[in-house]
Amino acid sequence: MTDGEFTMAVNIDLVGKSAIVTGGGRGIGRETALLLAQAGACLTIADLDETSAKSVADEIQSKGGRAIAFKTDVTSAESTQAMARAALDAHGRIDILVNNAAVWTTKLFKDMTPQDYERDIRVTLFGTLNSSRAVLDAMTAQKYGRIVNLISDAGRIGEPYLSVYSAAKGGVAAFTKAFAKEVGRFNITVNGVAPGICNTPGAQGFIEGAGGAEKLAKAYPLRRLAEPIDIANVILFLASDMSAYMTGQIFSASGGYTTIG
Repeated sequence: MTDGEFTMAVNIDLVGKSAIVTGGGRGIGRETALLLAQAGACLTIADLDETSAKSVADEIQSKGGRAIAFKTDVTSAESTQAMARAALDAHGRIDILVNNAAVWTTKLFKDMTPQDYERDIRVTLFGTLNSSRAVLDAMTAQKYGRIVNLISDAGRIGEPYLSVYSAAKGGVAAFTKAFAKEVGRFNITVNGVAPGICNTPGAQGFIEGAGGAEKLAKAYPLRRLAEPIDIANVILFLASDMSAYMTGQIFSASGGYTTIG
């Protein structure tokens, strides 16, 4: 080693950690699960679509990682409690929860039915509450936890045609801040990631309805829509001990579309 040189690299190491990713079967959830596994974490892929969850778990296992799939309905407290028990049975602890599961209805509010907005709120907001409560006892007992909530910039600035989704994500944002203040004394951090429009299977209908990715990208200073890995990278940081002194914060990962202080 010569003066001014380092011989070491800075890596995010999650070896020995156990992570749950809700909605982990596709899109941002899938990419996040794969990235956390690459960093060494054991994964529980929680998704209502058991086939997609198993596909992600199998992919992780094929690369030498540890993962289980668990069919989870995040709108059910009983189902999320079962999810947490499965993670504990498989991996012995729960260190990380990524609350990614969400749904949205792309309509003007005047065209939405009560069934539409009840579904959006139950999955997006209640799902976050149920999953967070399900892991809380384990994290409190071990005095360690990292909870990362997907917020969406719709929940920060509001988006037309996504009014109820914006409301649900706004609720998740407020919960993130309040919950962080409750659990900080147990060495549990709670933070949020707020993507803009991300190029995922679930967003294709919205993207096409708005004129396509090329047109939408013009609203972004970086002139492109996010890819799932762009969001997963931020989640990885917040799930690691590199963010140990950050809690109750919401980080936009939106290519500069929103610049909120």
